[in-house]
Amino acid sequence: MRVWIGSLTLALLTGCSLPASLVPGEPNLSKTSDKPPKEYAACLLPLWQKDVARTSQMSISNGYRITAPSIITADEILDIVKYKDGSKVSLYQGPPWAKSGSLRQSVRDCL
Repeated sequence: MRVWIGSLTLALLTGCSLPASLVPGEPNLSKTSDKPPKEYAACLLPLWQKDVARTSQMSISNGYRITAPSIITADEILDIVKYKDGSKVSLYQGPPWAKSGSLRQSVRDCL
């Protein structure tokens, strides 16, 4: 019985320690672009890197994920996926007081 309770406790704690960026939830902003994912990512990455130097890009299914890390709150994440003849972009940001307006504006500027 102790082993079962210990295993359950460990599983619950592990679930709580997962970073929010792995399960971002609903996007704060969702738009479409005529640009293909690669072209859109090429536009956005340098703009985000101006604001957050450690911004990184990785390939995901059908597109790219750009992440601007945050020391205090959840990372700001943009998923860019193939959609019809262009891309669908989904921006995930932390709490209202921690959202970066310049990163959001960059998303719109590259559309």
